Amino acid sequence: MQRPDRAGGTQADRLAALHRMSGALTHDFNNLLGVILSANERLAEELPEGSDAQKLALIGLEAAERGAELLRRALSLTQAEAAEAEPTDCADALSTLRNLARQAIAPGVRLSVPAPALPLFCGGDRTGLEMALLNLCLNASQAMADDGDIFVRVSPVTLSVAEARRLGLARGAYAAFSVRDTGQGMSPQTLSRATDPLFTTKAAGTGLGLSSVTDFARSAGGALALQSCEGEGTTATLYLPLVQAAETAAAA
Repeated sequence: MQRPDRAGGTQADRLAALHRMSGALTHDFNNLLGVILSANERLAEELPEGSDAQKLALIGLEAAERGAELLRRALSLTQAEAAEAEPTDCADALSTLRNLARQAIAPGVRLSVPAPALPLFCGGDRTGLEMALLNLCLNASQAMADDGDIFVRVSPVTLSVAEARRLGLARGAYAAFSVRDTGQGMSPQTLSRATDPLFTTKAAGTGLGLSSVTDFARSAGGALALQSCEGEGTTATLYLPLVQAAETAAAA
């Protein structure tokens, strides 16, 4: 028998109430997203073709669409079995990231996100990948005083036995997304705790950014690795299983 907590109810009661509240909030937020999507779509249609204003409206529309996708994913957690994600086109994910990150990071920070030299497809759902990379870009931006560089790259790698063991992964081929910044870097103590849930060195931080990236990587069969030195910046590398383009085409 569960004992009442100090608030006057059992823990199960509080969890049930929280579940109902989160469901209501999700429903209301979904309605607001519908308004945002509709407004941005109409705005993009009415603005001059190719204008800066239209480009901003399209970025807002894309961000709202990603928000709607995240809501759908949150709702799918209540289902008994989630649908298997399709392989993600790395070039498409980086193209979306380029637009979203440019609006989210500090104006004085320079952002470089070239397309991959070769077609690459990886495991993990596309929205989850984009949000993970956006989190890494925001962390990188916050490590700089409105000036500096962020470099985002993706390349295929084959992990050796030693590398795979260090990352806790199976040996094989992976898409390695690196986000490198020229910021202040981290001390060894901070680096050792950087991915811990709720750990933060920022006054207004939540401590959820890097831990959520780590969770996404694990759910997709990959891993997150961090390298950093004080005064020399940080490199975050997200490893996701590589899916060959030929296999992707055959499965379509």
